[in-house]
Amino acid sequence: MRQASPLTHFRQKIDRRAILRATGAFAAMAVAGGAATRATSAQTVGTLANEWVQPDGVGGESPDGSLGFKADFPFYAIAPHWPGDLAFPASVEVSLSADGQHYTKPQTLGASELDAGPPDRDGRTYGSLLVSDQAQYVKYRGLDSNGNTAAIPGLAFTYIDASGGPTTDDVSQAALDPSVARPPIISRSEWGSNLAYGGTEKASTLWPPQYQTVEHIIIHHSETPNFRDPLLEIRSIHYYHAITRGWGDIGYNYLVDFMGNVYEGRAGGENVIGGHAYQYAYGSAGICCMGSFSVENATPEALAGLIWITAWAGRNLDPLGKADFHETAQCPTICGHRDVVDSSCPGDELYGDLDHIRHAVSDVLAGTTNPAPDPAFKANDVVAITVDDANLRGGPGTQFDIAVTLPVGTIMAVIEGPATDGDYVWYKLEGDPGSGWAATSVFTASDAPPPGGTYAAGDTVYVNTDDLNLRQQPDLASLIVTVVSAGTEATVLDGPMRGDSMHWYKLQTSAGTGWAVEKYLSAKPVKVDPTFTIGDTVQVDTDKLNLRGDASTGSWVVATVPTKTRGSVLDGPIAAEGHTWVQLQTALGTGWCVTGYLKAAKPLPPPPVKFQVGDKVKVDTDLLNLREHIDPTTAVVAQLPEGMVCTVTDGPLNGDGHVWYELDTPKGKGYADQTYLALASADNGT
Repeated sequence: MRQASPLTHFRQKIDRRAILRATGAFAAMAVAGGAATRATSAQTVGTLANEWVQPDGVGGESPDGSLGFKADFPFYAIAPHWPGDLAFPASVEVSLSADGQHYTKPQTLGASELDAGPPDRDGRTYGSLLVSDQAQYVKYRGLDSNGNTAAIPGLAFTYIDASGGPTTDDVSQAALDPSVARPPIISRSEWGSNLAYGGTEKASTLWPPQYQTVEHIIIHHSETPNFRDPLLEIRSIHYYHAITRGWGDIGYNYLVDFMGNVYEGRAGGENVIGGHAYQYAYGSAGICCMGSFSVENATPEALAGLIWITAWAGRNLDPLGKADFHETAQCPTICGHRDVVDSSCPGDELYGDLDHIRHAVSDVLAGTTNPAPDPAFKANDVVAITVDDANLRGGPGTQFDIAVTLPVGTIMAVIEGPATDGDYVWYKLEGDPGSGWAATSVFTASDAPPPGGTYAAGDTVYVNTDDLNLRQQPDLASLIVTVVSAGTEATVLDGPMRGDSMHWYKLQTSAGTGWAVEKYLSAKPVKVDPTFTIGDTVQVDTDKLNLRGDASTGSWVVATVPTKTRGSVLDGPIAAEGHTWVQLQTALGTGWCVTGYLKAAKPLPPPPVKFQVGDKVKVDTDLLNLREHIDPTTAVVAQLPEGMVCTVTDGPLNGDGHVWYELDTPKGKGYADQTYLALASADNGT
């Protein structure tokens, strides 16, 4: 049984942070219209993923009896899968390492049989997804139902790097501020759902939406580490559901992170049927609280978001009621995954708080509580450090590494938070010394000007990017007054002001007056260097070059490529932040880079002709990935078993250091590396 005092303290914080704010939002709905949608940047890169297939001989055993392999690239999530007709219930014990020397504590991954989207790809059994720190080396051991070492024929692993994409700095802090129309929800485009499909949103075609009125709310947890990067985690889950398992989309309707941000899950809007609890997904909204809550509590902020979205999704229901639901008699309107499926989800701690959540939702819907000011700080607030040697950490807790130490009096700005961990409430701060998470015990509100800022009123500046939006207010959700082109001269009227964790200036231009972000301005005119253009073959001319999601030094890093890496220009050149940028496709990823770090490269000689169009070829490896394009990072269209006969329809084609052929196969059309093909008439693939 729980001790009274911690729970009482916990509920008091939730009453302030969730019910009061959520009640204010629902009250506002009566007097206002729709909420503005946050603007997002173009996202044209894909989540990086690959599959390692255990060889038939199963060799390479390490001294402890386990097996191992090195992934082709560092990853942040991994899951095993095996043939669905395996003769025994299996699981896989997994340890991970970044350097091949120091491995994590083994974790056992059993079959992930509790989610239920469309049928899993190729009739395979898919294990639970393990989200981790960056790793590249894997040790594993197959287990039978008694936990004994057992060979698992046909075992494979999918590993995923979903770090290329927006970060929490790029999305709004939705769940703790009142909304005029509904709980603020971070959209699929904001968190980067299209990155699973190679840059183009395909959920509605791969898994066409079906609808059924919501009768129940089912609460889940993701059973992933707490306080991890939520966008990396949601993109990993999404890729595993949509691509690896072949569903076409993520199974949850909504997800909530440790800061209370609420994310749109399954495409299709309200009442769309997800894939989270077998038949119980029909007529329910599946809401996933990201983290593991078997022995730890969800943060007050996470529960705030959970209460808010539960109240919205079930606003026409009785949150304290019960009703028969499929095979479950008198199922609570707001229930846990374990109430409808044999599962430990959503963890003992979160499950123990469901009754409190039901009453909190009831209070929100009834509007029985008056809003009060909370939390203590919000994004863009200016604060001052109050102690000497204050630590900024990599995450909201003392368990995270120190990023930078600040002297007393340092002026910083709030960019994320709050997030409660133990006895402290944490916010992410940003200023001239850097950024990181700090406890409220080391800073206070300040009337000082916001940190940073390059220009002052009266300065002349120049637009350094193509098509810059001037907005009515210093806010990405504000109305666009006009759009100005690269090279436009402007006079600074006001600023800097902070908004959306960026510096803004009010500009007067010949096209109109409005607010713009500092990074798109320069003190001198900028011209586009036309040295490289679409279709050019180039080579990296620096030690390490970052490829970014957008033409901005502040955008996410898709990949870091070494000197002499070859690539093809896909888009550009454009001016941005005082530089000329092109979008570059390489074998290690596709992204934007500054042209000053590139040089022209001689075209590769035509690839040797191994097959002719019309030839019958066969797969000459255990399992061959058929891909959407001639790039090993693009989506896998299908997996072809050894010996499958296909027809060559195009090729040979050079792509990312490989020679490709387009194939017409029994599983569809796509591209395959010639290394794994042989003429169908040849013996043993020779």
